[in-house]
Amino acid sequence: MKILRLSLIALTGAWLAQQINLPTPLMLGPIFALFLAKLVGLDVGKAPGTYGELGKILLGTCVGATFNRAVLARLGPLILPSALATLVLIASALLLAAALARITGLSLATALLSLTPGGMAEMVAVADEAQADMAAVAVLQLLRFVMVLLLVPLLIVWLSA
Repeated sequence: MKILRLSLIALTGAWLAQQINLPTPLMLGPIFALFLAKLVGLDVGKAPGTYGELGKILLGTCVGATFNRAVLARLGPLILPSALATLVLIASALLLAAALARITGLSLATALLSLTPGGMAEMVAVADEAQADMAAVAVLQLLRFVMVLLLVPLLIVWLSA
């Protein structure tokens, strides 16, 4: 019964998020809906492990299906600068994660996955594999995501002026 309740709340959240044009509604809608359900005291349980495994398969399928020769040819010149930028981002995230772990008591893995730029779903999936605190990674990645959504458009306007 809990799995049905969990699924219905998640699907309703996705639908509502689409109705109000929330960015990435199929991800954020269920997150917010389940968060609110838990805040008001509903016992929604946990998603079964098969949900996560299926999600990883679907995510890998979606990402893998975007690759083709034309994309690689067009993006070829960007590979080296992108790889260098990625290394700088990872090094920065590692330094910040070490500080966050020391200040908060989070494990280094949890702190690093929480601060590493990337998709929230991907970071949570890696957190599951790395035995990090998935809830902490999800919440901190969501905070990062919302801040990017709010601040980047303002930065673009500011830098374009």
